[in-house]
Amino acid sequence: MRLPLLCVLLVIFLAGCVFVSKEVHYYDEQCNVTKRKYVLTSEQVASLGACSGQACALAMAGAGIVSAASLVVSGTIVLSKNTLSWLEQSEGCTTPQTETNTNNT
Repeated sequence: MRLPLLCVLLVIFLAGCVFVSKEVHYYDEQCNVTKRKYVLTSEQVASLGACSGQACALAMAGAGIVSAASLVVSGTIVLSKNTLSWLEQSEGCTTPQTETNTNNT
């Protein structure tokens, strides 16, 4: 009894929403550079206003499937891009080498 009700509520909640990855820039004071990270955001595509019966149920189910698929795909993209950024940052800050003049005149 609870599982079908939970599924219906989840579909209603997600209907009309898609998830997209968004690039966010921030300043790292320690390395003195601007860095980026990726976050998930949800966007509402459309709302199912006046529908009834089986057609409405099919539309809501379709919207729920699209929403879940966009969450999986966008979540994977965000996870992989943030992992790559973290691996790059784990090496620490790179400071430019100053050239020393070794000319003895």
